[in-house]
Amino acid sequence: MNDAAADFTRFVEDHGAGLLRFATALTGDRHRAEDLVQAVLERAFPRWRRIRRHGDPLWYLRRSIVNAAKDGWRSDVRTLAAVERLGAEERPVCTPCDDYVARDAVRRALAVLPQGQRTVVVLRYWEGLSEAETAELMGVTTGTVKSQTHRAMKALRAALDPREALVAGGEGAGL
Repeated sequence: MNDAAADFTRFVEDHGAGLLRFATALTGDRHRAEDLVQAVLERAFPRWRRIRRHGDPLWYLRRSIVNAAKDGWRSDVRTLAAVERLGAEERPVCTPCDDYVARDAVRRALAVLPQGQRTVVVLRYWEGLSEAETAELMGVTTGTVKSQTHRAMKALRAALDPREALVAGGEGAGL
């Protein structure tokens, strides 16, 4: 195995699970995420030396995953499945009921967000990226990231706290 192939293999061993979790959060479907990550890695392998030489390969692959997911969203008009297994690899065998219920509620709330809002939430809060990094990764403006984040968080609050739904529904309605 040459140096580039060995370096690529080490990189995938170190970051592959994280890229898969990232893609799963974006697509809402573990199987689709696996296909997405595999396709991105297949395209990256022949160019690995150049990718490694020109900057942060993790950022490059995340950007590739976001772009590939966008392409899939454009060509596939069906509704994506709910995020059923988000973070399942890290879940302990015996989970307290309250933790399970809370995670399930968050997964369900994420599943109903529009794709752009879900992507922003995943990049900002799951991956911990700044607004500028998220905008660059998604290929949109920082203002778009801010507005999508605001809308997504409002929708998540409403979905997770019934009292928020009353407040959100009452805005501008004279309540």
